[in-house]
Amino acid sequence: MDWSASGAPLVATRAVHFAATAMMIGNTVFGSLIAMPVLRSEPGRAAALWGQLTQLSWFGLAMAVISGAIWLMLQAASMSGLPLHEALTADVLSTVVTETQFGEVTALRAGLAVCLAICFVCDRAATARWLGLAASLAFAAMLAWTGHAGATFGIVGHLHLAADALHILAAAAWIGGLVPLILFLGATRHSSSPLLARDAVGRFSTMGIISVATLILTGVADTVVLVGSVRGLIATEYGQLLLVKLAVFALMLTFAAVNRLSLTPRLGKYGDAARASLVRNSTIEFVLGLVVFAIVGLLGTLHPAIHLAN
Repeated sequence: MDWSASGAPLVATRAVHFAATAMMIGNTVFGSLIAMPVLRSEPGRAAALWGQLTQLSWFGLAMAVISGAIWLMLQAASMSGLPLHEALTADVLSTVVTETQFGEVTALRAGLAVCLAICFVCDRAATARWLGLAASLAFAAMLAWTGHAGATFGIVGHLHLAADALHILAAAAWIGGLVPLILFLGATRHSSSPLLARDAVGRFSTMGIISVATLILTGVADTVVLVGSVRGLIATEYGQLLLVKLAVFALMLTFAAVNRLSLTPRLGKYGDAARASLVRNSTIEFVLGLVVFAIVGLLGTLHPAIHLAN
């Protein structure tokens, strides 16, 4: 594992970028598909919550843009073989942007970031909200072209890209949606309708089930392409890290199952206690999700196990 030069900074930058992107995606999905429909009968509370969600979206977008720019600089240094301070020239950066797949994808995502910023400014309009949702999903899905899937060719490559894009979107919707869920539970604490929280958590749980099913199916596909065998899973650093990721994922599933099966049904009768437990569990889930993003940041810098286990 290369921890010299751009090694450690690249891993950290990738992890931050994935986490920031997920936070923004999860926030826009939660706001458009869960929070606003549930709060349709309480426009005042909906407006206040939407203001919080918009601020969170701005934060996620800003962190994604900053980390994305740093990622581009580190990639320019890596691709050119130059020290970072020598790689940060117009010639090197323009070559990376115009003549590499990573650079082209980064440029397209930068355009989507501008579109998202405009949508956030005009977020009072329903059209801007839905356009922002579509742009955020595209912004996240295009990350598939910056990883190992982008280097896989032929029909397998197309299937791998599709699986990777769906994997990213599912993870972003679930993990990134946990923060706005926590905000929602706080915003509806003193609501006249105690069932608002249960409705929102129920919708989020349904989305979580879809996300988990997608993560499992696409994860299997990614593992077949990138690991290829049990030996690759056990005997390589890539496979071992993947096993750690799966263990963290299983732990997240445990908390999600408790939330859905035990705590959500109790929101009506035991509102405050169940709500507090949901906030606690959701916070733990989110922290575990950040651990997953850190592992993903590292996995993307390693050679796939299928190339090392043979």
